[in-house]
Amino acid sequence: MSSTDTLTADESADIRARLDEVAERTAAAAQASGRDADAVQILLATKTQPAEKIRVALEHGFGLIGENKVQELVAKADDLADLPHESHLIGPLQKNKVNHTLRHAQCIQSIDSLDLATKIDNRLGVIDGTVDVFVQVNTSREDSKSGVAPEDAEALVTAVRALQRLRLRGLMTIGLPGQTPEEIRPSYSDLRELSARLIDSGALPETATELSMGMSNDFDLAIAEGATMVRIGSSVFGARPTA
Repeated sequence: MSSTDTLTADESADIRARLDEVAERTAAAAQASGRDADAVQILLATKTQPAEKIRVALEHGFGLIGENKVQELVAKADDLADLPHESHLIGPLQKNKVNHTLRHAQCIQSIDSLDLATKIDNRLGVIDGTVDVFVQVNTSREDSKSGVAPEDAEALVTAVRALQRLRLRGLMTIGLPGQTPEEIRPSYSDLRELSARLIDSGALPETATELSMGMSNDFDLAIAEGATMVRIGSSVFGARPTA
């Protein structure tokens, strides 16, 4: 399958140009925060985006993609299978969809309960596998968002770390959709500070330093607050199509 099967040359070129722009902004923000230009990974948030658009990004050298829904992760897998990439689940995971997720995702960023983590670990025991995970923390404390409360994060992190088949990479959050930096940044600084405290206490292993936070409208601020992975969708692909 070619990425130009249903996209025009101009549409493909636009995606590549936006990818390059996001990469430049990410590198500049990393350097401004005192880190190397390549210290922050770009994960392409591909919710409702068709496989042909994702293929353009993969062919352009961006190999990290994230899906919000398991059914989309599964549906696009065959169309992307011939291109090297790593798939993350970045949305809520229902326990009855764990099996489908483990067939196609190399990382699950939305671990928000011990019940879910244990279900995943048990299934991995059956198939003799492992999976990378992030613990999702609800730093904005919005009822509409998933994630463990910050004050409960240490207990969950400790429990997840004890599960032998889950490789804990760090913490994830979805920031507050504020209008100003003063509104947005606390959700991200809180996650950075929480990570540091959990590493200092020994709850998080010293290698689990990754912070997945920041999206198209605020990823520069997230990087300034220590993000090591930003989830970019509309800045690359444009407005989401109707699902």
